[in-house]
Amino acid sequence: MEFADILLKRIEGENELKRPVNALICFSKVKTAKALGALISKMVRFKPDKSSITLLNLIDAEQAKQIQDENVYKSDLFSDIIQLSEANKPSIRTFVKQSDNYVDDILHTAEEYDCNLVLLGMGSSVFNSTLWSKYLQLKDETVQSEVDYHQQLGEKVATSLNNVSTLLARNKLSTGIFVENNYSDANNIFVPILNKEDTFSFPYFYQMAKNQDVTVTVWDAIGLVETDQKFQKLFQFIHKKTDGRVKLWNNNKKIELSFIEQQDLMIIGLNGWEKLISSALSWIHHLPSVLIIKDNKQA
Repeated sequence: MEFADILLKRIEGENELKRPVNALICFSKVKTAKALGALISKMVRFKPDKSSITLLNLIDAEQAKQIQDENVYKSDLFSDIIQLSEANKPSIRTFVKQSDNYVDDILHTAEEYDCNLVLLGMGSSVFNSTLWSKYLQLKDETVQSEVDYHQQLGEKVATSLNNVSTLLARNKLSTGIFVENNYSDANNIFVPILNKEDTFSFPYFYQMAKNQDVTVTVWDAIGLVETDQKFQKLFQFIHKKTDGRVKLWNNNKKIELSFIEQQDLMIIGLNGWEKLISSALSWIHHLPSVLIIKDNKQA
């Protein structure tokens, strides 16, 4: 089934809204956790009551030593997130887990709780356009050892990026990598379409655009909406259902840094992200928080 047909089946007639989200939200830092809580709250607001959110705080041995009372720690960590989410009535589970293998623990938890979406939160200091571009370059070189990655990127960053790469390769579910960069809310969302698979971001920004305080600007850099009738029909449906809050960028205008600085969140497909960060666009290093989507492509 073609991309457009899959997306039409998901969205047209609001079929997508009838499917619960069972999201696994994974993070290691408190700031990232609170940003993810705000993001998922907006994303599931119009989902059925049967939706669920599983919050998984993955910590290393050093972090574990600093926790004096786990109940107090969990209360401080999760209370704001739970309060945000409770208004939408999903069921919520919370876990704090000391882990030596983040990817294995994420996959195991996703399977155990029958999740259909995995969101991994990262800070922009360990995952950004420059670091991911460098990581991909190192992967493309024929001879690379773990030492080489550590020398080029630093041990902490190299480990984090390797975890992301491994999760994207092994996880069969839809996956989102959320790169937190001073996120507070997503009122202005920017969605570049640089690759046909980037259109799998449509159900995600559509859910958020159902909120009346959200405006979405879609930059269709490859002219898909103009040239493909199915994508045109899909976009027109979303535009109408969101009262015009989802709009197309005028490709006759240049995207300036001033516009990027007004955005709260960028949503993009994995292939489009990798294409974007290899470009010479002047605003690449000034992005807001980013949600990178790798969809499972199931109808």
